[in-house]
Amino acid sequence: MLHAVCSGLLFACTELFLGMENSLSQRHAQALTVELLPNFCDVRVIFMMILVLELLALVLSMAIPSTQHEFWNYLAFISMMLQWLGLINAALLCSSRGWLNHLPRRKNIVYSFCLMMLVSLGFSLILLELKQWMQLDAETSPLGEHFLVRIMLISAAIYALVLRFFYIQQQWKLNLNAHSEAEIQALRARIRPHFLFNSMNTIASLIGLMPDKAEKAVEDLSDLFRASLREKNSHSLGEELELTRSYLNIEALRLGERLTVDWNVDNSLKDTEIPALSLQPLAENAIYHGIEPLAGGGCIKISAQSRHQSLLLTVTNPLAPEPAQGRQHGNQMAQQNIRRRLALLYGEDAAFVTNETKTDYTVTLKIPLSNQL
Repeated sequence: MLHAVCSGLLFACTELFLGMENSLSQRHAQALTVELLPNFCDVRVIFMMILVLELLALVLSMAIPSTQHEFWNYLAFISMMLQWLGLINAALLCSSRGWLNHLPRRKNIVYSFCLMMLVSLGFSLILLELKQWMQLDAETSPLGEHFLVRIMLISAAIYALVLRFFYIQQQWKLNLNAHSEAEIQALRARIRPHFLFNSMNTIASLIGLMPDKAEKAVEDLSDLFRASLREKNSHSLGEELELTRSYLNIEALRLGERLTVDWNVDNSLKDTEIPALSLQPLAENAIYHGIEPLAGGGCIKISAQSRHQSLLLTVTNPLAPEPAQGRQHGNQMAQQNIRRRLALLYGEDAAFVTNETKTDYTVTLKIPLSNQL
């Protein structure tokens, strides 16, 4: 009975492996969404907008022929006008952000442009009313001639350039996300065929002698493929550790006493969100490049600790005196994939560091705890 069950599970794993690429391709075909407008509710975005508007006010003031005294007057007036326009537009776009970002791209651009032009029109009309109320003439008024026409033309040019910039930035993000998503799916689908068939052979050899271990190995193998087919791009550190343990348990059946694992994990960090498949591929590389080439095997050290508001994930494996032929460049795909994903998710707050000595090879992932996924 157990033999039949395990054989059926092995067959299912084989079918799962062969159908994995098609399944991943179908999920990857789903549309990736990136918002056209930035989040104007974010203080950092507002701060950058204020700096840019002040720089623009300085440029516009310098373009007007004037004396030193007139220059400071022009700068003060243009700065006041641009900052008020910018802050009112930011407040309007912040309040209507959800509605605008659900619109098709072209409608989003058109409606955003019209909203900002209405702000400029309303603000200009208010200034003209103030001019009449204060009874300012052509010499004392800072508005000058044809103020409404000039401010609307300048606003139209600036808003068109800003929206064009946001559009190009959105296209860049879409391309970057698509590239990153493709790399993630490639990493998920990259469980090496030799590992699958070695695992199947190991399980088959254990069915008659140690059926309990064979059944546990089938469960671990199922966990690995289930994680590979999962749509989530992130999960908790605890889930990643369990996935890595499942992989190492399977390899321990094949390698026996040649493989030992030293775990050093801070259990308080297990709920920390990390990119999916960021630790298991490193353990796979440690087996493939560190343990297998050594006749006597060795110990893999896996650590998860917090340092300076960051999670440090470390995998260390022994090195053979001379790299086995065909293995020296085999671990670059997974490492480059993880490095790019960390850079995309966390920017300069994350790090991927490798350190090689004569006897050991260490990979360290730094993930900020204050900027979770």
